[in-house]
Amino acid sequence: MNFEQMEYIVNVANEMSITKAAEKLFISPSGMSQSITQLENELGIKIFNRSKQGVTPTFEGKIVISKAVALLKTIKELNKEIYDYKNSNQTHLKIITAPAFSYVIQETMVKFNSRNRDITFEFVEQNSTDIIQNFNKENYDFALIHASINELKKEKNICFEHIHEGHICIAVGKNSPYYSFDYVTLSDLENSKFVLYNSSDYKKVLKLIKLNPNQVLIRSNSSSLLFELVKESQAVLFLHDFSLKHSPMVKNGEIKIIPLREENYFPIDFWLINLETKGLTKVAKEFIDDFIKNLKEPEFLPPI
Repeated sequence: MNFEQMEYIVNVANEMSITKAAEKLFISPSGMSQSITQLENELGIKIFNRSKQGVTPTFEGKIVISKAVALLKTIKELNKEIYDYKNSNQTHLKIITAPAFSYVIQETMVKFNSRNRDITFEFVEQNSTDIIQNFNKENYDFALIHASINELKKEKNICFEHIHEGHICIAVGKNSPYYSFDYVTLSDLENSKFVLYNSSDYKKVLKLIKLNPNQVLIRSNSSSLLFELVKESQAVLFLHDFSLKHSPMVKNGEIKIIPLREENYFPIDFWLINLETKGLTKVAKEFIDDFIKNLKEPEFLPPI
């Protein structure tokens, strides 16, 4: 009996269906059925009675399943103990985030490092979709992303915690005709010039505006370049409500953040994710506490 087979029979017993268990684990029902049959042949017993009404454990199957539950729990606890031991004196944090979090997380790093000078950081920005798809393959301590709850539920071995419901705003400089606005609508922006992040964050909004290629001055992953273009031109940048929280450019009025107001509101859920088998170290938890505190601090209102 291997780890995979134990996971299969426990899930089938819980769901009372091979099809439902296979969907939960994102494998084919036929593949799961064959693996369970192979295990039954190996042990010389029948683990499940299968019928049109569903799947139920046999007497012998209940014994095997209970042992599998205990073994899976022991393996999970062992992995956590090994991880906690290896990282009890962690001095390096490896973080990956969606671009929306960049400024807030960099600000948190500076403050955190002033109190914990032995801590070093590795910080990567990536599109949320790519982070979710590749997170299991990478050894990051945690990630900060935006996603729907359904997207996250599809992923195996990921723990997730909701940290913020955000909304879309625009950033403009003093040369922009919108600088004096308290809010803008999509119809206000129809003939504007834009600078855009290379991400999928704003596809829905851009589709509603019916943006044509001539309206896009540049697409880039460089936040600093996009902010500089906004500051010096009439270009508009879409961003999230907290993206430039407490930024000097906002405080001194070089850039103004203006809410996007529409009948169809665009709420966006932001999440903290980490690997279930890895958990969060003490240092990671302390950093996340500082980050969330920084994220939820009242926003600075820029001069008009």
